[in-house]
Amino acid sequence: MIRIATLKKQVLLVYVDLIIVIGSIFISSISRIGVHNGLNYIVNNYSAFIVTSVIYLFAFYMAGLYDFRKDFRSPTHIWTIASASIVAFIIVTFCFYVNWSLRLGRGIFLINGILIPIFLVSWRYFYSHLTHKPQFQTRGVIFGAGCSGGTILEQIKKVKGYGLNIIGFLDDDKLKVGSIIDGVPVLGGTNDLPEIIEKHKISQIVVAITREKNTDLIKALIKCSQNGVNVTDMPTLYEGLTGKIPFDNIDYLWLLNNLTMQSKFHVQTIKRAMDLFLSFLILLVFLPIIPFIITLIKAGSKGSVFYVQERLGRNAKPFKMIKFRSMVQDAEKETGAVFAQGRDSRITGVGKILRKWRLDELPQFYNVFKGDMSLVGPRPEREVFIKEYEVNIPFYTQRLYAQPGITGWAQTKYLYTASSEQTEEKLKYDLFYIKNMSFILDCVILLQTIKVILFGKGQ
Repeated sequence: MIRIATLKKQVLLVYVDLIIVIGSIFISSISRIGVHNGLNYIVNNYSAFIVTSVIYLFAFYMAGLYDFRKDFRSPTHIWTIASASIVAFIIVTFCFYVNWSLRLGRGIFLINGILIPIFLVSWRYFYSHLTHKPQFQTRGVIFGAGCSGGTILEQIKKVKGYGLNIIGFLDDDKLKVGSIIDGVPVLGGTNDLPEIIEKHKISQIVVAITREKNTDLIKALIKCSQNGVNVTDMPTLYEGLTGKIPFDNIDYLWLLNNLTMQSKFHVQTIKRAMDLFLSFLILLVFLPIIPFIITLIKAGSKGSVFYVQERLGRNAKPFKMIKFRSMVQDAEKETGAVFAQGRDSRITGVGKILRKWRLDELPQFYNVFKGDMSLVGPRPEREVFIKEYEVNIPFYTQRLYAQPGITGWAQTKYLYTASSEQTEEKLKYDLFYIKNMSFILDCVILLQTIKVILFGKGQ
């Protein structure tokens, strides 16, 4: 239910944006050359309008405008909308003059370029205005006034655009009833549930109980569900709000039920086919600049061009991962295995450039082609670190369930890891990917990775 609600909001944003782009083209045409001529003009130039729509939607996506959790009323996001529209306008201009058959009339084109950002800013402002009003939000309660309940309330408050208004907590601990947690009252317990639902018009219950649930509570929740109230567990809602799994609030039974659900057909067939095709294509495209990179590395510092290191792949199978060397030769000779830091003195001048634009990872496409890695998946780690993390971080070895990747959900959401604490945070994203692995999610991650590289956010 949470995922369906999320998808509906994203589809709504895309759908209205498409209407705005097409509507702006229509208004531009009829305002410039009249209704009859304008309609004929649109029919005769439909291919140009399709190209325009695709470019604008892609620019909006790359700008993060389909994250419905954002407040589009803020000056920052208004500027983002305007900037994305300007970038799309420039790209469309370039495409039209490269392919003259797609060219639109100059007047129509300019009017359209002005109307789209105006309409888009207005629509997004209106959208956020409505979704942040209590009357347009789903009224809900959290069952469990402990640590898990407090954690999910904190996330709900951060993501107001999600559209969930928490009226109160419920808990069977009588000492908690009547207390206030982060401004939200504890209204009662299991026996009070029907009355609270009716009184406060509740349509969403979030179950945030980590201990074993008693029979009376389960029966009450089943009855609520049968009466049309949505019942969601805390990890599922947390996942929808943040794009990561709260492993402090799950157990191995939850993992068993959730991390083995991905399609084997996708993993074994579609994903592998995409890996082979794209890795070959990328190596072919970048082949002309590889000699140039090799020359720069050799000229920049002494040592080998490639850096080869043993990593653990799927099911802890070791393999040799290949990268272009971005550090001084034998960087860990004195220190042993250590994290690379953001301003690591061991990184060479050429290495900084390679890391910034992810060019040091080009040889890994050979690992993908061989089958050691995938394009998308958790980053492969060294055995020495895995043994350390297994002791200190719950569920860390579950990362080895999936094929490691060049990029991944964690890499697009949490770019740099330089400590055990940051590794723990990244694991939450990795578990999300393993649970939700699909062709669509892989495509989303690849597009997000392109955005990261284009803006030079690689490390």
